[in-house]
Parts: sequence; C-alpha cells; structure tokens
Amino acid sequence: MSQESPVPHHHAISVALFGMLVLTLGMGIGRFLYTPMLPVLLSEGQFTFSQLSWIASANYAGYLTGSLLFSFGLFHLPARLRPMLLTSALATGGLILAMAIVTQPALVMLIRFLAGVASAGMMIFGSMVVLHHTRHPFVIAALFSGVGAGIFLGNEYVIAGLRYALSSHTLWLGAGALSGLLFLLVAILLPSRGSALPAAPLAKTAHQPMSWWLLALLYGLAGFGYIIVATYLPLMAKNAGSPLLTAHLWSLVGVAIIPGCFGWLWAAKRWGVLQCLTANLLIQSACVVLTLASGSLLLLVISSVGFGATFMGTTSLVMPLARQLSVPRNINLLGLVTLTYGIGQILGPLLTSLLGSGAVAIINATLCGAIALFLAALISATQLYKQRFIASKSI
Repeated sequence: MSQESPVPHHHAISVALFGMLVLTLGMGIGRFLYTPMLPVLLSEGQFTFSQLSWIASANYAGYLTGSLLFSFGLFHLPARLRPMLLTSALATGGLILAMAIVTQPALVMLIRFLAGVASAGMMIFGSMVVLHHTRHPFVIAALFSGVGAGIFLGNEYVIAGLRYALSSHTLWLGAGALSGLLFLLVAILLPSRGSALPAAPLAKTAHQPMSWWLLALLYGLAGFGYIIVATYLPLMAKNAGSPLLTAHLWSLVGVAIIPGCFGWLWAAKRWGVLQCLTANLLIQSACVVLTLASGSLLLLVISSVGFGATFMGTTSLVMPLARQLSVPRNINLLGLVTLTYGIGQILGPLLTSLLGSGAVAIINATLCGAIALFLAALISATQLYKQRFIASKSI
C-alpha cells in the first residue's frame, strides 16, 4: 500500500497543474487579458469606448458559439478530446498574436470572436480531460483557479509593460510569446489516455438538488452579473485614489480567485452545494455593487477581493453540481450551462454600449449585473428551501 500511494498522488498533482495551466492560457490570458488592455487601447485612441464594448461582446459571442458547438456529443469521444484541446490552445495563442497585427475594428471583432470559440474549447475539453483523470474536488478547484493565475499574470504583465512605455502592439506580441510558452507546458503535461479513470455513472440522488433547466438559468444570470465588472474594472477604478494600487486591483481579483475556488468546494463538502451557492451569489452581488464606490479605495479593494473570491467559485460549485442532475437524452449539461453563461456574458457589454458611453453607462450596467446575481441567488435559495422541505417531510 505505501509503495503504491505516491503514484496516484503524483498523478493528481500533475493533472492539477495541467488543469491550472489550461485555464491560465484559455481563460486568464485568452479572454481576460483584454480587460487590462482595454484602457490601453482606449488611451491610444485606436478604438472608441463603444467599439471596445462591441469587441468585448464579440469575444463573448464566440464563447457562446463555441459552447453551443462543443456541447454536441460528436466532440466528446475520448479520442477527440486531446486533439481538440491542443487545437484550441494553439488557436488561442495565434489569435492573441493576431491582435498585434490587426487594427481594423471589424477584423478585431472577428479575431476576438474566434478567440472566444477557442476559449470555450479550452474550458470544455480541458474540464473533460481533467474529469476523466480525477474525481478529487481539489484537483477540480486547481483547474478553475487557473483563471485567477492567468488574470494575475496578464494584468501584472500589462502593468510592467506600461511602466516601460510599451505600446499595445508590443504588449500583444509579448502576450503571444507567453501564450506559446503556456501551450508547450500544456502539451507536455497533457495526461495520457491510458491513465484515464474507468467511466463512472453520474451521481443521482433520490431528490435532485434542482432541475437542470433552473441550473442553466441560474448560471446564465451569473454570467451576466459578473461580466460587467470583469470587463471594465480597471477603467472603473482608474481615477480612484492611488494610481499604483488601482492598477493592481484586477491582479487582486486574480489572486483572490485561487483560494476562492478551493474554499467554496471545501465549504460545499461541509455545508452543502446549494447553501454555499446561495451565499456565493449574494456576496458576489454585494461586491459588484461595491465596485461602484470609486471614491473609496478601501471599498474598491474589499470589493475586488470579494468579487475574485466568488465569481470563479460559482463555476467551481456549478460544474460538479451539473454532474448530479438528470437531463434529457442528447443534452450535455456541462456544455449547456457553459452556453447560458456565454449568453449572459454577451448581454453585459452589449447593454453597457446601449446605455451610452463612459461612467454612467458602466454604473447602470453594473447595477443590472448585481440584480441578476441576486436573482440567481434567489433561485438557489428557493431550491435549498424546497430540498429542506422535502427532507423534513420524509423524516
């Protein structure tokens, strides 16, 4: 026994590192590098605020399209997971590099749309590869914490580049080189098919935690609720107190994501998924409102930490929950909830651009996002109450 235990332990660490790097590249860099780059592009006068909002929405539309496309069972054959993941990772790096070359708004929108498709591929295929090799919740938490690592890495990279007066063109080139390095690490750490776990039936409980369509709706509201802050936070905090600290607020969000993913899964094991999901969404809603306190640096720091500790925590709670629910045949719930999340993410920047430009549009859209998160929490709380009521009746 003692001689065999290090092998699975070593394998779990390798899979955890692999998962973290997948989402560091696919989400943290591939999607959220745009967040600290948005003020740079705006200050250089390459694009208007409205154009930058439409470019952001194009990325989220690509994520939605990729989620819909990759939810079909055709892509989920074991032999196709690894090639699809590596193709998505390679495309992510190439499309970041393309951002350094192209400046026409319509073409940039197309590039960010395709980058969104690639990000969805990395999220879905990366998650499936990890779930095929482990059922340990903290390895799954490591997967989602990669988003935080990528956000921190990307924001600090942009800050360092601006310190040396690098242009957006040079910053995109460097990000492309960084993506190439991450791609190589992902390819090296990619688990072999031979080490996959045998297929296990989905966990089914006598009383389902919630209906599959309610989970899809809840996650869509969560996607809309968080995306405004995740797109505009550096712009929102630009004039708040210390320029040095406000520049690092997005990094603070990234750092907070990492313990948040682990903490929410630990809490779910102790107090239950629905109770933790309700608390997660309520805290996230409050933190989204607090990001509007641009006059108070302390409140901005608190809101950034709270926002980071919750928004990927929502994902780390929803994804395992999706595996417990009964769904109609031919529906991949992992793909479906990613799809509804993507719909919410598209609507956020679109609403912001429709509400006008500048601070007023961001404030109004942020309040709408907080309301959406509160409604998602209400859905979770209602299902929690229903579950407890059923349990009390069966005693």
